[in-house]
Amino acid sequence: MSIIYQLLACTLIFSTSTIAAQTGVLTQNPSTTLHIDAADDNTATISTAQAANDVVVTTAGNLGVGVLAPVTKVDLRSADQKGIIGLGTNTQTAAAAGAGAIRYNSGNFLEYSDGANWIPMATTAPPKVSISGTTSDATYNISNNTSTRIRTWSVTGDTTGAFSSTNNEFTAPRNGFYLVSFSITLGPNSGAGGVINNSTFIETAIETSGVTTTTIPKFITVNSYPAFQASTIRNYISGNCNGIFYLNQGSKIFFTVKHTTGGTRTVLNDATLNNFSIQEL
Repeated sequence: MSIIYQLLACTLIFSTSTIAAQTGVLTQNPSTTLHIDAADDNTATISTAQAANDVVVTTAGNLGVGVLAPVTKVDLRSADQKGIIGLGTNTQTAAAAGAGAIRYNSGNFLEYSDGANWIPMATTAPPKVSISGTTSDATYNISNNTSTRIRTWSVTGDTTGAFSSTNNEFTAPRNGFYLVSFSITLGPNSGAGGVINNSTFIETAIETSGVTTTTIPKFITVNSYPAFQASTIRNYISGNCNGIFYLNQGSKIFFTVKHTTGGTRTVLNDATLNNFSIQEL
């Protein structure tokens, strides 16, 4: 009998150590130290939909709800897009709750503890980008058949300080869609005489840097002057360009113009005809 008891004791010890290594509740194939299949629907290969109702604890002590491989202490980023936290009210002092604690205030806002006080969290989103600018710099030369970046903008509105007057370019403060508009008019200078040669064009462009391959990096419009015109044409030339860009945080927006009308032209001294705007959508 003593031999039987010894064998039974060894069996229980072995079984206990095996269970302690990986414990599964309603699942025969636990993937972590503790794995609970709340809906009892897992198969040998757990699908995304099946994982959405699972709860796991990893060897690092990370808790995943609907996530089989949590990378933070509490990870709720499930594929079913239901990973939200319900916060309640409480009567603890901020010191008792400790710095970094968050609670719901019955006044319909959230508060966080700095270790001494409950601080209301911001309830409004950051202001959206809304920028406009003009230029009337008649001394700014636009050479023939050369893409020239406009660098003499006077910004008349910038809600976020995202436009650099030094570099004359916009820097996206965050990922998102931006509606951009650009217009320019070139007048003649004394050397070129304002002649518009046949079979020529003016090109206006909105360009970006630092964008991903999934977005359009440059919008261009072209106004052309046909070859069948017999007489010499002398006039202003103008163009405009509009586009919606998806920008990454830190991406740049700047404006260029190019013409092939012959000679050097200057930006017309009229700010109403030379302008841009950027509006975050």
